[in-house]
Amino acid sequence: MKNSRSLRTARLEIKNIKENEFYDFSVDYLLLIYSLESVYTFIPKNACTSLRFSIAVSNGFLKDISDLHWIHKNNDSFQPSKREAAIAKYTFVVLRCPFTRIVSCFFDQVVFNKYFDFTDSTGSKLSLSFHDFLQIVKSQNRFDRNEHWRNQSDFLHYEKYDDYFSLEQFPEAINKLSNKGLKFFDTRNEMKHSLLGLNKVDGNFSKTNELEIKKMKEGANIPSYRSMFDEETINLVKEIYSDDIDLYSSKFGDKDLLFK
Repeated sequence: MKNSRSLRTARLEIKNIKENEFYDFSVDYLLLIYSLESVYTFIPKNACTSLRFSIAVSNGFLKDISDLHWIHKNNDSFQPSKREAAIAKYTFVVLRCPFTRIVSCFFDQVVFNKYFDFTDSTGSKLSLSFHDFLQIVKSQNRFDRNEHWRNQSDFLHYEKYDDYFSLEQFPEAINKLSNKGLKFFDTRNEMKHSLLGLNKVDGNFSKTNELEIKKMKEGANIPSYRSMFDEETINLVKEIYSDDIDLYSSKFGDKDLLFK
């Protein structure tokens, strides 16, 4: 008889599972791959659009890239039952260097696609620098943070996954998943999530406001990830995401962390 997997979030609150927000949150980010009887935890900004699309194709719901935006209306369509999650044959998750993830989030969600507007006490829109953005994230209750910048460790449903993949070494994940029978589709260009083709500029852009960075992109330039940090912003990320840094280091070592 197959043993059930140990669930990390179920025991974090001593209350009925229906009222356990830790468990409830992590369940929302589980996807079942039917043919593999496998469960994937998706974390925003960690190649999750490409993987969610790949899983939708694998599950027979989509055929080609023209269907891509369907996945954003169907995040819960492949959510496993409690039983399916507990006895999954294979589980995996993709983690990312916390420093590059939060810069990527700032670029994608605040600067270029403008999914979020932040306002001051009078309701006037603010033009934020990366430093400003980190200060706002720090001030937020952890459980109120948007999924794109919420701590990666909050998404983990299982005590232990069969595979932890690093986004910084993602070809390894593609190869292993392909060998298991999941064909990978890279959706970055279609979603305009890629910075490929832009000239990466070094310097210190930690306090450069979003409008200036947007102007840089119009000229085919973009600050490098490293250039978004000074000592203060490095320390802010270490404070906000200390658990994620520890998690990443425990699985992959420090070689792909932007800062140690």
